[in-house]
Amino acid sequence: MYQRQTEGIRTVQPAYVAATGRILVVDDDRAFGGFMLAALESRGHDVDWAGCIGDGFATLYAQRYDLVIIDLHLPDGSGLEFLRDATYAGLLADTAAIILTGHDFDEPSDIRVFHKPFDLDPFLDHMAQIVAMAKRRRARSETRAGGDRRADFSHHRPSRRRKVELVLYTSAASEKCQRAIRSIQQVLDRYDRDQVSFTICDLSGDPEAGDADAVIFTPTLVKRGPGPRTWIVGNLDQPELVVDLLEVSGVDRKRDRA
Repeated sequence: MYQRQTEGIRTVQPAYVAATGRILVVDDDRAFGGFMLAALESRGHDVDWAGCIGDGFATLYAQRYDLVIIDLHLPDGSGLEFLRDATYAGLLADTAAIILTGHDFDEPSDIRVFHKPFDLDPFLDHMAQIVAMAKRRRARSETRAGGDRRADFSHHRPSRRRKVELVLYTSAASEKCQRAIRSIQQVLDRYDRDQVSFTICDLSGDPEAGDADAVIFTPTLVKRGPGPRTWIVGNLDQPELVVDLLEVSGVDRKRDRA
């Protein structure tokens, strides 16, 4: 697992560290959800928790968030479908999203979000970076709109020809990253590549190359569009994850092409 070191490489920019915002955690694991709320609130964020997709939608209708953290598999549906439907409904304008593909939670001192132990502080720094990015995008959008927050969200529905932009951040020495590359490429071979932009960014030689997407862990898959910028972290070598991602994004399978 790649993780920035504190010696010689800046962990986060000071402006990011100070960034706080509104965060929604959607996860049916009450223990994990409670811990995430406490950890994020300790950094000054306003945090809400929903235990299922239905509650998540109700919360989004009532409040706008800078960041949504959602489990991939929930009792009433998929985190990917939740983000797609919430985008169509206009609930995620300038909101960032993180999908957790799996986590093991034993006790607060042993939180395992990415299937390996990690320091909590870098994870919280990562959240602050993403919140800061979302707030800057919202400020730019409101400036362009003259401060009018009413908007037409119909453009968020992807056309069948619109490209999905994916960036996979890896570390060359990591077998976990190599498995993720093989799995994603094997799935992409079954889809119309004219509709998918896929880039692999190896951070082992240049850790700061991940700053554009606030990446501190590898492997991390970032969906830059369409819809909200989404970070997918955890077990990325499962083909069904990539299949679901492409399907909900409206990418055509090769056999479906006219």
